[in-house]
Amino acid sequence: MDNAPASAQPAASKKGHIRFEAIIPLAIVMGLASLYFTFFFDTHLRHVLEYGATQANGAEVNIGRLETSLRDASIAADDIAITNPGMPSRNRLQIGSIKFSMLWDALLRGKVLIEEASINDVRIDTPRKSAGRVLPARISEDGVSSGNKLMEQMGEEFSGNVLGDLAALAAGADPGEQLAAMGADLKSGAYLTGMHKSLDEKSKQWKSRMAAMPKGEDFSAMQSRLANVKLDNLEDVTQIQESMKELESIRKDFDAKSRPVGETGAALKGDMGEFRNSFSDLDRIVKEDVSSLQERLRLPSLDARTLARALFGMDMLGKLRQARGYMDRARSFMPPKGEKKKAVMVHERKKGHDYVFSQTTGYPRFWLRKALISSRLPGGESDLSGEINNLTTDPDLAGRSLVATIKGNFPQQGITGVKATLVIDHTTSVPAERMAMEVGRYAISGRSLVSSPAVGLEMSKAEGSVKFSAELHEDSVDVRMANQFTKVALETNAKSDVVREMMSASVAGLKSINLDARVTGTWSRLDWQLSTNLADALERGMRRYLQGKVDDSRARVEKLVNGKIGDQRKRLYERQREIESELKSGLAGRQAQIDKLRTGLDAAKNRLEARKDALADAQQQELKESAAKALDNLRKNF
Repeated sequence: MDNAPASAQPAASKKGHIRFEAIIPLAIVMGLASLYFTFFFDTHLRHVLEYGATQANGAEVNIGRLETSLRDASIAADDIAITNPGMPSRNRLQIGSIKFSMLWDALLRGKVLIEEASINDVRIDTPRKSAGRVLPARISEDGVSSGNKLMEQMGEEFSGNVLGDLAALAAGADPGEQLAAMGADLKSGAYLTGMHKSLDEKSKQWKSRMAAMPKGEDFSAMQSRLANVKLDNLEDVTQIQESMKELESIRKDFDAKSRPVGETGAALKGDMGEFRNSFSDLDRIVKEDVSSLQERLRLPSLDARTLARALFGMDMLGKLRQARGYMDRARSFMPPKGEKKKAVMVHERKKGHDYVFSQTTGYPRFWLRKALISSRLPGGESDLSGEINNLTTDPDLAGRSLVATIKGNFPQQGITGVKATLVIDHTTSVPAERMAMEVGRYAISGRSLVSSPAVGLEMSKAEGSVKFSAELHEDSVDVRMANQFTKVALETNAKSDVVREMMSASVAGLKSINLDARVTGTWSRLDWQLSTNLADALERGMRRYLQGKVDDSRARVEKLVNGKIGDQRKRLYERQREIESELKSGLAGRQAQIDKLRTGLDAAKNRLEARKDALADAQQQELKESAAKALDNLRKNF
């Protein structure tokens, strides 16, 4: 048997200190990451920031250049153009550069904390190379709110061409032609028809109720029974008791039969009073018909309040819409305490207790502690300085309110004396925002105040100053604006010579215009107060030309409405009085019988009680005399 040696096993290779199978993949990953952050990261981050800023602004935002540094976690963005949503061909703001560094401790926790940022070279109202994209209006999660609906209604009212309607009336427009085709669908006519039907139904009900009441014969029968009650020559108490018993029987029947008459009378009085009140409602509906026809005829109100709303209402509404938009964005980005907090997931366990602790320390998701605004551009484009403090996504955790201040001038645009302060306090469960802004001077040219086919009014040149403040507290609103326009040059134009003369005479000599506006209340119930001396001047001037025509047109509308329903209302009045008189007459006859019978019953009762008392007194006197006689006899015996 051969003992062959076993085949030799290959010796394992000895590994060195460097593990190339791990280093090579890691080097590839790090190389790819380095290439990405070197060539692509800044571009991708710029697109992300542009998208987020566009959503916040409601219109396109462009960033010309963006550069990042991982070493100190810094970002520098240049040439930032923020489109004006109302005028896409121009920028609302254009910022030369923004620079800031982030804290690595916060970044490693998935948060962004910026200790200080610098915002430089700020310009306003600059032209764009191409029109910016404007996002469609966003609808809130719960649909169109009552506040937005109200502002839409106010927008429709303010956009109404009141001055154009007045000018058309001055030019000789005749509302009579339109009146001839109106009036068939008056609400007052339908209301009168309903009143007629209601009166017919009530008349049937009352006739049925009157027929069910006790008849006059019933009370006559009780009167006969009363006459047969023996009231005279009653010699003893037994007779009196018999008469009293019969009297009480009559009284019981009387009460049973007279009660329905009294109840019916009271109910009739109430029903007729209610029906008469419906005539007051008819007068109110007639006024509504008159107002509706006046609106359909576009008969304007010749008063300063209406004219002020037509002249400057849209300006104030625009400021209010801006305030509402900024408020919604602020409360969405910086939710107040206790709002939109993510619930902590609690896992069920068979044993033990779960303890959940709220976050009281750490960093918000985003926190800009301080930003310095500085703009010193050559050529007089801007001279601006300011600060933004504590811009954060979680004011409750940060424990600080956002405070922003700015002041400066934009000489190239003719704007000087700009001062603004913004405070957003979302550190409590009741959000509050306050803003105060002042512009010392700004230039105005070609500002249209009235534009219609019949008349035009333009502020061709002026210098303006404005003070604006807004206080928003939860759902309450208090917005104020005070405008002063000096060195005013007004231009009027109209097709009609009469209108041109009227407008020119109304504003002649007006070199300064002031506007005081205030909106208070809640978003669902706003109170508008606007006053301006321009409206006062137009009212005085136009009243001389138009008051007679306006009054005549209103009188013709009232005459039309009253003519349509006059005969019908008169017939209803007469029918109501006739039915009421007939019912009252029937009740009055029975009430007279009731009163007479009640008087007779009371008199009979009094006579019986008097006779009863007299018999009792006689018996008592007889007893006294008998006792005295017995006492005398007793004395004689002794």
